[in-house]
Amino acid sequence: MNRFSHSFPCLILLVTCVILAVGCGGRHVLFNEGNSEYTIVIEPAAPETEQYAAVELQTWIREVSGAELPIAGPEAATEGKRLVVGWQPLTAEAFPDAVKPEDGDDSFTWRSHGGDIHFWGGSKRGTLYAVYSFLEEALGCRWYSSKVSVAPPRSSWSFRKLDHSEAPGIRIRDNCVLDVRVNPVFSARMRNNFIKVPGLEPGTTVPGSAEGYWGVHALGYHVPSDVHFHSHPEYFSLRDGVRQGGYAQPCLSNPDVLAMTIESVKKVMREQPDYLIYSVEQNDNQLFCTCDACQELAERYGGQSGVMLWFVNQVADAVKDEFPDKYIGTFAYQYTRHAPKDIVPRENVVVRLCSIECCMLHDYDGCEQNLSFAQDLEDWGAIAPHLYIWDYVTDFAQYCLPVANWWTLQSHIRDFRDAHAIGILEEGDYQTPSCELREMRSWLLSKLMWNPDADMDELIRDFTDGYYGAAGRHVREYLRLEDRILRREGIHAPCYISAADTMYTHEFISEGRKIFARAREAVKGDEELLNRLETAEMPLCFLLMEKDPPKGFETGADALVRRVIEREGITRMTEWERGGKSQAEVLLEKYENLAEALDKAPLLQAVVEQAAGNGVSFTRYEGPFMSTAEMMEKGTETDSGALPTIRIEKEEELDHFGYVFTTLLEAREEGIHQFSVTSDDGFVLILDGEELISMDGSHSPEMAWAFANLAKGLHRLEIRYFEDCEGQVLDLEFRTPGGYIGPLPEDRLFR
Repeated sequence: MNRFSHSFPCLILLVTCVILAVGCGGRHVLFNEGNSEYTIVIEPAAPETEQYAAVELQTWIREVSGAELPIAGPEAATEGKRLVVGWQPLTAEAFPDAVKPEDGDDSFTWRSHGGDIHFWGGSKRGTLYAVYSFLEEALGCRWYSSKVSVAPPRSSWSFRKLDHSEAPGIRIRDNCVLDVRVNPVFSARMRNNFIKVPGLEPGTTVPGSAEGYWGVHALGYHVPSDVHFHSHPEYFSLRDGVRQGGYAQPCLSNPDVLAMTIESVKKVMREQPDYLIYSVEQNDNQLFCTCDACQELAERYGGQSGVMLWFVNQVADAVKDEFPDKYIGTFAYQYTRHAPKDIVPRENVVVRLCSIECCMLHDYDGCEQNLSFAQDLEDWGAIAPHLYIWDYVTDFAQYCLPVANWWTLQSHIRDFRDAHAIGILEEGDYQTPSCELREMRSWLLSKLMWNPDADMDELIRDFTDGYYGAAGRHVREYLRLEDRILRREGIHAPCYISAADTMYTHEFISEGRKIFARAREAVKGDEELLNRLETAEMPLCFLLMEKDPPKGFETGADALVRRVIEREGITRMTEWERGGKSQAEVLLEKYENLAEALDKAPLLQAVVEQAAGNGVSFTRYEGPFMSTAEMMEKGTETDSGALPTIRIEKEEELDHFGYVFTTLLEAREEGIHQFSVTSDDGFVLILDGEELISMDGSHSPEMAWAFANLAKGLHRLEIRYFEDCEGQVLDLEFRTPGGYIGPLPEDRLFR
């Protein structure tokens, strides 16, 4: 993919201070027909970031105009023909009322003085952001991803008077996606200040140029159980009368744990001084300590968040004299999410509030699943001197699935700003390039963290037209389809969604693919844009292959998924890697096996000539079993009888139960029949003595399918299911060669 693209949409750049007419009196010509009289002025001793800003200004003016502006010191430049980069004596002289910014100030100004243009802000990043703002707003440059940049060619550009200033809406902006995290050049262009700014030498970064946060879930680092548990089990959490080794939580009331944490934190701060905030955050589990001392603290301070804050405040007190400009960070996460009572964070404590339980599709104050978090946001905002948000914006259970949170991205960020958050971590596809419309989501997040009040419709139009060319309007049509179907009444989406979710209807997949067919037609012949559209369509094809593989094979959905995986170098499909082959390899092998099964499925003859009557026989079990085999061997039979179909809806409030269903299934047409199941927990399907589906064991909702080539007549069907705990699902869909799609029909089931 080319670094620069010279196809640019017709955008209306709303920069009222820039006058683009050329040749009228009083206007200054920056470049004309590939020539320029201007010099980029930088002080010889300027910080490296500002020297880098001068190089970026030179590079992109050249890309737009063809003109090569020299970079020199103030003495080598002509007054009225200078682009002055960074706060210099020239700047102070030109603008005597202006004040030199603090080094870490990300706000900036670009302003003309006669024919000169001055760019200044904080020396760590602000001046660089001033340059990027000018290139975007005045010259139309865009950086849509680390691979796709736009430099619209211009024969000339002039100005009369310029005066443009901006300040960030959020102080610390961490766009936690792979494309930003591993590309400092792109990160800087997106004004993401969690990553260090690039240095002058390619591949280097500037020390001290990031608002970094050291560590996450760091209590396990400060008090490692593999080092201390054998000799000091009292350092770790007490649960049901037993001290917990492994990845548990430390006992926060233990004074030795506090002393050890303080020394460990000081050591990290001394050895790694290039961070702003240092983590003293709970490990990623629910195993907090329940010893008497910890319980007394929890009762005194209103829960586990109070225990954690009591502990962290003492760490913060211990480091503040040696590190007066640094902060100690802690979580408000899961069991510590609610604000405590009768205790507040110290001035040098940052509270990182996490939205992991929230629905991504709706505003915080308008969704029943978000009201509790909205209250926590308000409560922490009232007591925390420094609130930091960890937000979740994609599906971590299946990265490539569609997530229709385009407009709530802005409302959530505004809520964080209004709660006085100093920083936001927007966690997206930090591991993989497989996320749905990843470039657009990342770009929008960067723009919104800088300016939460930006015009969202204009941002989306800017990106879709700039990144997808003539197909941009069709991509916007697809976003409206997502909004209509995926956010319909009663639908919610946490950050762990499966392809089996009821939001993903066949209508959505079908209509979405039709839109992308029109989009491809709009850019026919442009291979680069066609590849981008294929990547955008991949989630729909993945969904189709999950829900209706025969249709997916028929329409080439499997081939498109394969092309995108291979072209983009995708390996991970979910947040959790399970060793061995990559998840993408396993997925493509599954497609191959399915294709072979469809092609070679043997014809199963009917096994019974007649039946007694409609219905399904069942046996019900109870017990703490972990597989269907264990259920049938060790479970307690509690009921048996007949049902009209296979169902468990009377078990909504129970755990630790299971069923064996047996029936005769009538095939009314010869040919391929499909069984699709979503199960939580174990599920086994046996047809005519052959095990077609096995998803045994305790697990969250998972989807599987199988195909059987059935002769007309009655076939023995056995289904084994058990529920362990924490939610139950048994959804079985049946498809016939005659076109039936739905649950197993009662009139085709016989005892």
